[in-house]
Amino acid sequence: MLRLILLLFVSWAVEAGPTRKESDAYEACTKPRAGVLNVHIVPHTHDDVGWLKTVDQYYYGMNNSIQKAGVQYIIDSVVKELWEKEDRRFVYVETAFFWKWWSLQPKSVQDKVTTLVNEGRLKFAGGAWSMNDEATTYYQSTIDQFTWGLSKLHDAFGNRARPVVGWQIDPFGHSREFASLLAAMGYDGLFLGRIDYQDKQNREQKKMMEMVWRGDDSLGHSSDIFTGVLFNTYSPPKGFCFDVLCNDDPIIDDPNSPDYNVDRRVSDFIDYVKAQSNSYRTNNVIITMGGDFTYQQAGMWYENLDKLIQYGNLKAAKDGLNVTMFYSTPDCYLKAVRDSNPVLPLKQDDFFPYASDPHAYWTGYFTSRPTVKYLEAQTNTYLQVVKQLQVLAGLENHNRAVLDELKSVMGVMQHHDAVTGTEKQHVTRDYVRMVSRAVEDAHMIVTQALNRSILGGDASFELEFDRCHFNESRCKTTEEATGNMIITIYNPLAWSVVSPVNIPTVDEEYEIKDGKGVVQTIQVTNIPDTVLNMPSRVSKSKKEITFLATLPPLGYKSYYMSKKPKRNIRNVKYEEVPDIDEYFEKIRKKNYAEIALEGGEFEDNNVVFLTNIPDEPKKGSSYNYINSDKRAKALLKTKKGSKDRNVEEFEKLFDEQKIKPKRHRPEENPYPSMSGEEMRMLSDDPMVVERFTYDELADEANQQSVSAPKMKSLQYTNKIYNLSASHWYYPAAVGNNRVFENRSSGAYIFRPDAESPIQLRAKDNQLTEGAVFIENRFTTHDNAAFTYRTYKDDRIKFDELDFIVGPIDISDDIGKEYIVRYESNIISNGEFYTDSNGRQMIKRKLNKRPAWNLTLEEPVAGNYYPVVAAASLKDDSNFQLTVLPDRAVGAASLQEGCIEIMIHRRLLHDDAFGVDEALNETEYGKGLVVRGTHRFFFTIDPVTFKDVLEMRLRPQVFVSDAKDLNYGSWMNLNNEKSWLQAPLPDGVHFLTLEPFGIEGQHQLLIRLENYLDESESSSRVVDLGQLLTISSFNSVGEKALAADRGVKEKWSWSTIEEFSESFNDQYGSSKPVRKAHEKSKKSDDSYKVNLDAKQIRTFVVTY
Repeated sequence: MLRLILLLFVSWAVEAGPTRKESDAYEACTKPRAGVLNVHIVPHTHDDVGWLKTVDQYYYGMNNSIQKAGVQYIIDSVVKELWEKEDRRFVYVETAFFWKWWSLQPKSVQDKVTTLVNEGRLKFAGGAWSMNDEATTYYQSTIDQFTWGLSKLHDAFGNRARPVVGWQIDPFGHSREFASLLAAMGYDGLFLGRIDYQDKQNREQKKMMEMVWRGDDSLGHSSDIFTGVLFNTYSPPKGFCFDVLCNDDPIIDDPNSPDYNVDRRVSDFIDYVKAQSNSYRTNNVIITMGGDFTYQQAGMWYENLDKLIQYGNLKAAKDGLNVTMFYSTPDCYLKAVRDSNPVLPLKQDDFFPYASDPHAYWTGYFTSRPTVKYLEAQTNTYLQVVKQLQVLAGLENHNRAVLDELKSVMGVMQHHDAVTGTEKQHVTRDYVRMVSRAVEDAHMIVTQALNRSILGGDASFELEFDRCHFNESRCKTTEEATGNMIITIYNPLAWSVVSPVNIPTVDEEYEIKDGKGVVQTIQVTNIPDTVLNMPSRVSKSKKEITFLATLPPLGYKSYYMSKKPKRNIRNVKYEEVPDIDEYFEKIRKKNYAEIALEGGEFEDNNVVFLTNIPDEPKKGSSYNYINSDKRAKALLKTKKGSKDRNVEEFEKLFDEQKIKPKRHRPEENPYPSMSGEEMRMLSDDPMVVERFTYDELADEANQQSVSAPKMKSLQYTNKIYNLSASHWYYPAAVGNNRVFENRSSGAYIFRPDAESPIQLRAKDNQLTEGAVFIENRFTTHDNAAFTYRTYKDDRIKFDELDFIVGPIDISDDIGKEYIVRYESNIISNGEFYTDSNGRQMIKRKLNKRPAWNLTLEEPVAGNYYPVVAAASLKDDSNFQLTVLPDRAVGAASLQEGCIEIMIHRRLLHDDAFGVDEALNETEYGKGLVVRGTHRFFFTIDPVTFKDVLEMRLRPQVFVSDAKDLNYGSWMNLNNEKSWLQAPLPDGVHFLTLEPFGIEGQHQLLIRLENYLDESESSSRVVDLGQLLTISSFNSVGEKALAADRGVKEKWSWSTIEEFSESFNDQYGSSKPVRKAHEKSKKSDDSYKVNLDAKQIRTFVVTY
């Protein structure tokens, strides 16, 4: 029931367009007959939004040498044939294509199609912008693309076109979270095409092809949805494809023809549907009549289907076969099943991984085309920022066009052959083109919004906000700016965030201040050579400045970055020292106050600090010293009798040096021991010194890294926990794909040539310590490197692993699949956890499946699972290792305490599942280079969904040239702002804020999410009237999750048994199963709305 919350006693406006009761979705359905087998014949087409051809090539029918497919002709042809006979039906899915077609039609055609929709002859299933993947997509993006697609159907047809069933017939596995989302959108059922071949065999034998699937244990019954597995994926029965693309015989009913075949064809068909009915529990079967890009000549289909139905019913009546056939749609089939009131089995886990045969595990696409996956993830964050700023800054409606284009492109990217990386290379390039153009166009919203807020209406000048290529450590503004710059960081989350910020620069001579004059602690490092050498990188930047930004909730903060004078750093060599031990002893004990010049300038060579002094210094050795030039002010003033901390730090450095100098090479490195404050006291400039790399240290590091260099060691109770990480690769299997055993690894399939991967041998490592972080860089001999970084600020709870891989060497004609393996001594008992679309966590057990007894021929690939946001393992004390990737990946736990994450793939053979092209990505004539970041937690403290969100929706950093804006003038600007009126309760995520409805209606779409799991204290209350600072609300109406319909009561089904309270607790446990029980729901109090655990509530607000 639609609930209205009246804030200012203004009523909610009635939705535009024809109204329709929820039950009207089924009013056009043919009523099944009792006591007979009802055969629902469902004409449909499956139109990939890009795969072998680009989106436009598919729509217009171009490039037919690759695939004969033209979507515009499909819809033209279907509309014509539906208009011919009223009993014909058709179901369409991909709104991206339909909306393009609809927008190009004259009103006469649109009116005809509206009639077909209103009469239920043309139905929509799914209704999202594309048929999204379920393994590599983020739940927020799935919600967005459903919202966008359904809104377009509503714009065209009002409520009459609302889909009531999901139609996920081609994705390669199915997620629990997607089932939960679809239930929250108000859908009554979901149909699947692909499930694991062993699972399907088991379900067919036990009549378990239809079930009630629980999407989320915390949400309980509200996340339940009927789920049906189609008998033949989504294809017609063998021999009954009547498409121009097929070669099957038509039905010939001319008795004078020597090719007359009605009796044989009808008998074969009836035999087929009876065999299919043995796997289902009601007297209804659904027969899919269509396939990829079918119905370009729809008359061929309907001519033959009309005959099949006519003669099938005549034969059934004549021979007493108790069979009736008719045109139908998925929703009408669902209604017939419900009216039969079957007792259904339950499903509480998910459908991953998917295998189509014993040697074809579709787990490679979890990682395929990692740069596309990164682009998609980053663009989702950017889309949220753009939507928020359009609202918060009160920008003009004309911006909606570029915002809508970005929504459309992101909807396309959710397609199961887009973000999955399972498309041809030229299609990938087109996806990147579409995304890049949409992001660039939408950047005008960021520029307008931040200028309006920061400048406060001052139109005398504008700032440009450069969205730098931080993944390649390059930024046009920092390279070209001749003076000062402004760093503006926007936080899309509804709580304050402390975030590391890395700014690439040409040199290190900068100081960063906030709007209150507070100088930020910074650390300057060299950009790694592996990054500098990336083929796609064109940049002069060699340095990177890192600082920690403290950001307001749902707002931004700016920092002022200005150049400072630099110091000279020189090497000195002492040839003669009378008594070297005595000399260094004096240096160690020297008080800084004895040599500082109070208020004066340093003279050349009158102050010398030596570094890297060993315990046993030798004559003829080289050491570093730091010397200020004449322009540097001595800002440190000492008090009489005090010993300066800098001297203590120098002494500490001297005392800790343990290795004798042998052979060395100089390397610029941030000064390792002094805090940021001490650095500023010494010179008002970041300290940069040269460091020696000693052979013994390098040898030790190499020996460590070959066996996985140790990153962390912690003690909890009486146990010491150790963690290390290392690079490995799997050689890819090669075969001719003619039989199962000869399957090649490809874009879809992960199939290693051996169970044990090959470890990459380390070449060297570099250890750096500075004011902000400590890091260790490891490189290998195989074009792979990673940097382990830990931050010194206690507010940063995670550590980071930055990796770079590529070009992958294929000179040996062997494809390779690279992983990062995290190894710990945690006793995980063969279990680990992976997220479902970035939200809930699901337990996985090595070599097992919850629903059937697994026979496993591929022990590596068959234990890989999709990870969008988190992979985790823990022991009985709950000490855990949790890894948060920056994009969708595949992950496994094949050994105790280990998590391996696949980060890159380069293959030389196709896996024969349609792409007909090896996954051999190149750029600039070389193999693709991939850079990425993992955040990881090795801790007894719980890792929360808040941590996951802070990784997935990281702050957006923009850099502006401020050459004409001095610091004093900049301080008078609005350099920090939060649009959140009051803090949200802990556990509440501001999931969606965007303009909604028709331009000029002054409507907003707001979603609030309680991300806490079910507990006694997990419910939260949010005051919508105190949410934002921008405007008061006139009215608020609650909607279902995709905002196209009201909240309604869910269908109930009879089931064989009850759900367990928690799948994760029950799976693999010997303890008695605790049955789920529905929790009582709290009521809203006026505009104070209640959010139960894991609940997302959607509101359309008028202001």
